[in-house]
This record gives sequence, C-alpha cells and structure tokens, in this order.
Amino acid sequence: MRGDRHAAVSEMLLETAAALVQNPRTALAAGEFVWGAAFHACCAAENSPDVSHRHPRTRRELKEIINLLAVDHRTRRNFIDAVDHPVRRLHDNFYSGQLSDSELAADLEIGTAFVRRVLQIAGQI
Repeated sequence: MRGDRHAAVSEMLLETAAALVQNPRTALAAGEFVWGAAFHACCAAENSPDVSHRHPRTRRELKEIINLLAVDHRTRRNFIDAVDHPVRRLHDNFYSGQLSDSELAADLEIGTAFVRRVLQIAGQI
C-alpha cells in the first residue's frame, strides 16, 4: 500500500472513531480505530524514497519508524510517548475496558492529535 493510501485509511479511521465515540455503546471501539489510524499514519510517514517500506506489526516497529522521521528530538520523543501511553492504552482498553469515560476521552484526544501531526509530517515528505 502506498503512503497516500495509508494516509487516506488513517483519516477514515479517525472519522469512524469520532462517530463511534458519540454513542456510549460503541465508544470502546473508538480507541481501537485511533490505534489503527496511528499505525497507518506511521506507514504513510515512512513512505519515503530512501526508506524501504514495511508494515509495522508492533509498538517497537512503530518506534523504529518514528525514529526515522525528519523531526526534531523533542517531537520524536513526544511521538514515542504518544505511542507508549495514550495510543497503547486505547488499544488495551478495547480488550479490558479499564478506562473511565473521562480517561478514554482524554486519550482519544491525545491519540487523534498524534495521528494528525504524523499525517501532517507525511505530507511534507
């Protein structure tokens, strides 16, 4: 899949997450969609002529992609923190449901901001 296709999938997943979070019965799934959007955003950002493309399977592989992005050290650290904490928590919450409504809302907001920023960087590659 090309970078532009990954970016489109990421955007679609964010839109779906925004719709799902409106209903308490489907809000739990919104986090999993944001997690998927993060994966696709990183794939879109990685799609550079000097980087051989691979589809990340783990958080470790996502971090490897983030380390290759043309961003400053502070931004890179913030991205890695976003994958480590809120985005991971969204994925884990899908299976365990441990987050309160307010925690879920905060993590969705942080996860969405992470995805949007990575997609913005992907557009600059």
